[in-house]
Amino acid sequence: MRVAVAVSRSWQRVEVDPLTGALGSGHRGETPAEHAALEHALRLAERTGGQVHAITAGPADAEGGVRDALAAGAHRATRIDLDTPCEPHAVAHGGSAADALAAAAADADLVLCGDRSADGGTGATPAFLAAHLGAAQALGVLHLELDGDRLLAHRRLDRGAREVLRLPSPAVVSVEGGLRLRRASLPAVLAAQDAEIDVVPWTPAPPRGDVVSTRARRPRPRACPPPSGHSAHQRVLELTGALVDRTPPTVVGPLDAAEAADELLSYLERHGYRP
Repeated sequence: MRVAVAVSRSWQRVEVDPLTGALGSGHRGETPAEHAALEHALRLAERTGGQVHAITAGPADAEGGVRDALAAGAHRATRIDLDTPCEPHAVAHGGSAADALAAAAADADLVLCGDRSADGGTGATPAFLAAHLGAAQALGVLHLELDGDRLLAHRRLDRGAREVLRLPSPAVVSVEGGLRLRRASLPAVLAAQDAEIDVVPWTPAPPRGDVVSTRARRPRPRACPPPSGHSAHQRVLELTGALVDRTPPTVVGPLDAAEAADELLSYLERHGYRP
């Protein structure tokens, strides 16, 4: 089994040099979820005789994470090269990060990621990565185990329930931070400092259109007139609409597609939404 582990570079805190005004990230390193993903990958590789490939995206100083992975037992390490100062921030969004990581993880049977990074925290990168690779996905996994030649993923559900998924290959799995990464030996740590890291240049995909905004669309607040009642009781009735005539909910069906469309159109006509 060829297992790839995506390791991110945290931009959790930015420091400003008071003399030069230069910006620097104050906290760098992997999250507990990414350490858990690496430990899951190492255990699966030991059971299947496979290899672990650690990948990251960023400038040269982002290699610390993959070197830690090599010290823990990973077999290969790759860094997607981002030269200019603005490019590390360009991969902060899940879609761009997945685009940068997809080429390095294209030959993997399984890609493991942390459920969310320490800085952005959206948790969207694994889903985007699965879309780029055309792979199955399982998000928020607690435990991984082998069932013959198939992989079983345990997900947390509400009220203490669990969901067990049998994953095909290839698959992208994000894990929660509940598994402690093994401690690397001193010789392995020293060897990882001089290990060769494969550097792959990254060319951003051309945009499909003009990006107007990446924020969630929210409707503007609606202005409501103040209640005109003289007493508190009248004002409460106006605010709640308790005395306003309403059409009670109506259950219609079961209907086929054409009848359901006719019912919706007639409802819009009755309320003046369409002629």
